[in-house]
Amino acid sequence: MILLVESDNSYTNDLRSMLQAFYAEEKIQGVSPDQVADYSRELFSEFRFVFTALFREQHTRLRLEENGKVVFTAYINGDYEDKPAFRNRLKLAAYRLLSEYTGRELPWGSLTGMRPTKIASRALKDGLERDEIIDGYMEAYQVSEEKASLAVDVAIREKEILEGVDPRRDYCLYIGIPFCPSRCLYCSFASYPIDQYAMSVSDYLDALIRELQIISYVNRKRDLISIYIGGGTPTSLEAGFLERLLGAIEENFDFSHLREYTVEAGRPDSMSPDKMRVLKKRGVTRISINPQTMRDKTLQRIGRGHTSEDVIRAFRLARELSFENINMDLIAGLPEETPDDMRYTLGLVEKLGPDSLTVHSLAVKRAAELKNQFDAIRHVFHRFTDQMLNLAHESAERMGLTPYYLYRQKNISGNLENVGYAKKPCLYNVLTIEERVDIMAAGAGSVTKLLRLEDETGEILGVDRVEDVKNVDQYMSRIDEMIERKREATEGKLRF
Repeated sequence: MILLVESDNSYTNDLRSMLQAFYAEEKIQGVSPDQVADYSRELFSEFRFVFTALFREQHTRLRLEENGKVVFTAYINGDYEDKPAFRNRLKLAAYRLLSEYTGRELPWGSLTGMRPTKIASRALKDGLERDEIIDGYMEAYQVSEEKASLAVDVAIREKEILEGVDPRRDYCLYIGIPFCPSRCLYCSFASYPIDQYAMSVSDYLDALIRELQIISYVNRKRDLISIYIGGGTPTSLEAGFLERLLGAIEENFDFSHLREYTVEAGRPDSMSPDKMRVLKKRGVTRISINPQTMRDKTLQRIGRGHTSEDVIRAFRLARELSFENINMDLIAGLPEETPDDMRYTLGLVEKLGPDSLTVHSLAVKRAAELKNQFDAIRHVFHRFTDQMLNLAHESAERMGLTPYYLYRQKNISGNLENVGYAKKPCLYNVLTIEERVDIMAAGAGSVTKLLRLEDETGEILGVDRVEDVKNVDQYMSRIDEMIERKREATEGKLRF
């Protein structure tokens, strides 16, 4: 455990995120300087160290204490109440102090937050050149040259992908199918075993289709540019139910402006020739077949009910049915895996030749079963992840796949990143990260994201969220409430 002492809590989130970048596995307890006096010597021994931030009008002091002794100190000049100017200086000072204490340099330096590309996107808009932006990342945040280059390259490609997208005119549709063959160890999504809910699937689709009908109606004067069906595992539905769902989508929505149609067929053990034919018949253009790893021992360990051979068979079946845009997901940093395991996985993936590859750094989330088993992998959580990401980057290059979207999560292994590589980028993925259009969502656990636009210019001012309940039974019984939430959220908006 780490004790965080602050004389002012204006920067609590920033300091916590910096501490967690180095110690993702540690709990952080926050107190004020006055409260520290209540701690006995014995109580202090429970903490790995004490990190103190004493804010003064023009002079802020950081110190790190271990066993009652100050081992590192840093000073930041400037008015701490001027947040735009002070925040990055504080985080950089905290990063340098922790880097010196741990003997570790993080690839992303002091840069935290979900969207590392945001800085590059803004700089490109201001007319800066690629090398200038890379230098800015390295100087202001001590980001490694490799990560800075990745952020800039992704930002450049995102700009190309988003060309012509209009936040007033265009929107995306997300549909959540919260059923899976089984729950994976690392999963934190709303997901329920399909076997236990087999008798409820028809009723769930009844509710879902009602919600889709209201979404179609309120967007009747707009252009639907992307559909993404995720979960859970949508292909855990029987072929007849898939046919019913996709038929209802086709019946209720205008596809004339649709640029892509994705279905996550993520679990090979959920796929069959009949289901794949339904997807093809109904115009699905992109599917995901997600091994996460090709090591069978790891697949068993993390609760995946399939083997690497099942992945290969599913992929080949998709190609035989003429699917020309297939994504594969991998996770770097899975329990007990090493860079050799990643090399083995990538070797098999390269032989298959997917059209896109999404590489995630393992994130230990509170709602995942992995969180309960975290002590068993604590000592290796950060150990190999960056090496694995580098191997994946090299593999993507060999397959002719280039990075097109990038994001990060809380409690992510090594404070690293998730990267999508593709010959054929997924527009929905980019729009989700960059929040450039409304994303209308239906289904248990789904989240609709509505942009707040400036009336005259169309400038994006913020994003409002409309959440559906996660529990499947509550979603079905409260579907009228879910629909009413969407009516209220969209009522009076100019675009409708």
